[in-house]
Amino acid sequence: MGRFYNRYQHFFYVLCLLMLLSAASTWAQTPFLVQGQCMQNPDCEADSTSFRDTVSTATAWRWSFGEAGATDTRRNPQHSYLSPGTYTVTLVRTLRGGATQTVTQSVNIGELPPEFQGWKIDTTICKGDTLILDPYPNGAPAGAKYIWYPKGDTTQTLKVDSSGCYSVEVIMPNGCKIQNRINVKICMEPQAQEGSKWYFGGNAGLDFSNTPPTPLTDGKLNTPEGTSSIANSKGQLLFYSDGIKVWNKNGDEMTCTFGPCAPMKGSPNSTQSVLIVPQPTCRGCEYLYNVFTTTDINGEKLLTVSVVDMRRNNGLGQIIEQNTTLQQPTTERIASVRNDRDSTYWVVSHDYGTNKFRIFHATTGGLVEVSAPELGMAHDSTNKAEGYMKFSSPDSTTGERQLAVVIPGPARNYVELFTFNDSTGTLTYKKTMDLGPAPPIAYGIEFSPSGEKMYVSFQGENGTKSLLKQYDLSLPDSLVIETAITIDSSATQKYGALQFGPDGRIYMAIEGSEYLAVIGEPEGNSLTGVDYERDGVNLGGKKSQLGLPNMVQDFTQESSGPGFEADGFCTNEPTTFQASPMCDPIEDMYSWDFLGNGSFTAPSKQQQATYTYTQPGKYMVAMRATNKCTDTTIVQEITIYETPSNIDLGPDKDTCGAYVPLDMKVNAEVYAWINRGRVVGRGRTYNATSTGRYIAIAFNGPQGDCYAADTIEITLRKPPAFSIGPDTTLCRDSSIVLRVESERWIEYKWSTGEDTRKVTIGQPGQYSVVVKDRNDCYNSDTIQVGELPSPILGLAPENYICIPDGQSVILDAAGQGPYSYLWPHSGDTTRTITVNQEGRYIVRATNQEGCVTEQATEVVDQCEPRVFIPDAFTPDGEGRNESLKVFGAYYTNFTMRIYNRWGEVIYATNSIEAEWDGTYKGVKVQPGSYPYVMSYEAQYFPERNPIVKRGAVMVIR
Repeated sequence: MGRFYNRYQHFFYVLCLLMLLSAASTWAQTPFLVQGQCMQNPDCEADSTSFRDTVSTATAWRWSFGEAGATDTRRNPQHSYLSPGTYTVTLVRTLRGGATQTVTQSVNIGELPPEFQGWKIDTTICKGDTLILDPYPNGAPAGAKYIWYPKGDTTQTLKVDSSGCYSVEVIMPNGCKIQNRINVKICMEPQAQEGSKWYFGGNAGLDFSNTPPTPLTDGKLNTPEGTSSIANSKGQLLFYSDGIKVWNKNGDEMTCTFGPCAPMKGSPNSTQSVLIVPQPTCRGCEYLYNVFTTTDINGEKLLTVSVVDMRRNNGLGQIIEQNTTLQQPTTERIASVRNDRDSTYWVVSHDYGTNKFRIFHATTGGLVEVSAPELGMAHDSTNKAEGYMKFSSPDSTTGERQLAVVIPGPARNYVELFTFNDSTGTLTYKKTMDLGPAPPIAYGIEFSPSGEKMYVSFQGENGTKSLLKQYDLSLPDSLVIETAITIDSSATQKYGALQFGPDGRIYMAIEGSEYLAVIGEPEGNSLTGVDYERDGVNLGGKKSQLGLPNMVQDFTQESSGPGFEADGFCTNEPTTFQASPMCDPIEDMYSWDFLGNGSFTAPSKQQQATYTYTQPGKYMVAMRATNKCTDTTIVQEITIYETPSNIDLGPDKDTCGAYVPLDMKVNAEVYAWINRGRVVGRGRTYNATSTGRYIAIAFNGPQGDCYAADTIEITLRKPPAFSIGPDTTLCRDSSIVLRVESERWIEYKWSTGEDTRKVTIGQPGQYSVVVKDRNDCYNSDTIQVGELPSPILGLAPENYICIPDGQSVILDAAGQGPYSYLWPHSGDTTRTITVNQEGRYIVRATNQEGCVTEQATEVVDQCEPRVFIPDAFTPDGEGRNESLKVFGAYYTNFTMRIYNRWGEVIYATNSIEAEWDGTYKGVKVQPGSYPYVMSYEAQYFPERNPIVKRGAVMVIR
């Protein structure tokens, strides 16, 4: 049994050894995989031959590519062969345990198709013309195949009659291929309209292909916050997204090439839920698009990317890659700009919990993360991770952009500013701005085209108002917050995203509104200057929410078209006009009408022209441009400003005085006096108070470009001391005398215009005097004259008494304060006195400050009229009270009428002396009550209306 076991044990060992030898032989013979067996395209550095080792147990690699000693130590390297041919590639792999195998393989590198013949990158044709595109007009290589973008044509030539990007890929029988693109423009057709279609909010949208933008009501997305949309250069919609779904230009949900699409990883409540960024291809048109998404900060905190290929599904596009995670955790922020130097794109996001940015570069080689700089504040709370992030336009001088990040409160709102270099992708910290307490909560942000103005929206809550503010970044840091302008506020509406539009205006979302607010002039310096409208653009019945489309910053910039720019707006100096090409590279001819009178210059190929205006004013300048496609005239209004007359400050001065008066003696809108590099005065005149060199400048025009200047050197010797005394006061409605006391001064010039030693001042204010002595030394002094309150009295101008009746009247000074009083005629010191004689009476009141007010009244002997009529009389023949007697005094124009019960006048008289005997037409009236109407005027008050009295008298028998 033991021998049997040993024999089989031996056999087992031999079998294992043979198997190991066989496996080793197999490993040694296991080749590597090769892809892309074509020589390098010098215009596409990312194109290369890829190698991949398939042995999973290998731990190290040494590759030799058989060309000029090129080597690599990665598992899956790439190598670009410069020439076609057969190369011996050697791989030395190290296995787990230390053993090595050497694999040698011949690789055939194919030759690329020849370069295209006479190919142009850009061209322009006239509307209605047809262009034939042919990569090989002088003869094509044998066996070449062709694939054209955008429709997949396979012919060698392609007829084109519309604008757009066209590319052709040429494939040789060996599988090697090259491609190139051409951008075809139609003369006068607008270009660069990738940002012209907006979809956002509650099925809302705007079309910026029209001016003003018109509503788009066919949108399928309905989301509270972030969206993104993209059009082609002609402004034709490609697709849009809310970060969860993608809709094509027909409004259908986009499909995936790999099966049913999963929801993307954006969120309805993510500030910048989604961003569409083109993926450049080497010498091909942009048909790949990266769709970045960010989740709600309260969710997964994911930054992902999906890829759309617009060549798929007959040009409607399909998703070819979905939900690739780029970073976790991340905030709700993502922004992008294009580098125009190489047509690549930068994408910037920000991590959650730290101060780390992520910078991605979309190049022809793919999307790669290039850096993760740690700058600024940590975004370490949910509220800090929610605000918008936006780029500005590049600075025209440095080429650098600003990047603004809103960091909302509570407890306080901040904006951090950074600079970004388009060429290098370098992000640099600039400053942190404290925008104040939260709430209201900072949310949206946008820059004006120049980058000098920054707009921030705040969302009101807990009793605070929503706000829209402008910050002037051209001011010193200490003034930016202090001088911020509140453009709009609302206690009932919530303000959302801010987004620059292709029409040069800034739009603001307002939650639930059927309008977007519009800032018409983003560079404006005042509340009225920004031309703001809360109901700025109608959404056609759809509603805004908080979000607006997130786009590559360059796609929303105002596009430039045919026209001209002017520079230099001063009389008697050349004004330069620069025309922009209409249909570059088609050659234009230009002629100009500088005065707006229809007189054009001779046509010329020169795009620049100059004209010198001699008179200020507004001129309608016309430029007529013609080429083989079109003839157009563009008219713009320019304003020419008067160049101020030459300033002559006279010869340099050496004098004695407290100052030297200087006068530019020219008319201008703005003046400036400069001494030692500082502006020391802003008026036409200036008093130079020290020795030095003074520069006088007079400006006209909004930028101060039209100016005149002169310089004067002043040597100033100090005069003797001089003063007209300390500041003083005067009582209201009184005067004081200001006086030059010293006898050494012989000439005087007061600020009132007087030239006497003393002046009488009746109003508060600042007064100054310039004095000169016999040695021509000048000095000056200024005094501030304040005003003290005077007593306020209410004494009536007239009072009346009736002296014949022995009356008296109370005169009341009616002072409105704790005054002391004096009645000079009697010496009384009370507020009121009683008098019984007519005449003029005066009262003087003195307040606690010592100011005196005097008022007078006239006491006039004028008695009030008096009339008495009895209630009854008894015309019964008994001899007593037989008639009605009326008594009166101080009256005139007396009348009386007595009526019976039927309204008939039964007695009338114009004399108070007349008496009624109780009869009518000689017949005694019946006993009873008889109405009367009596009228008379006041003897001493003829200006009064007549007095009318009504009553009744009783006849008793």
